[in-house]
Amino acid sequence: MTSAAPATLERARAAKETLRERLASLSELRGIGIAVLDGGYGVKVNLLRQPETPIPQEIDGVPIVIDIVGRVVPQ
Repeated sequence: MTSAAPATLERARAAKETLRERLASLSELRGIGIAVLDGGYGVKVNLLRQPETPIPQEIDGVPIVIDIVGRVVPQ
């Protein structure tokens, strides 16, 4: 996690959409969501594995949490 201060839910939603557009072509991407952090919100990015292209630690002042989840299989 980053040192950026958690954001409001509205700012996290806006950052999520911006990040979704930026990462749309990333084959490692498995999902993007809102993360509840101490005192606010951030954006959570689920990845198959660490991508070659770096993911920012924050976007528009909203912290980004990266989670390597591996292969996602329906249950």
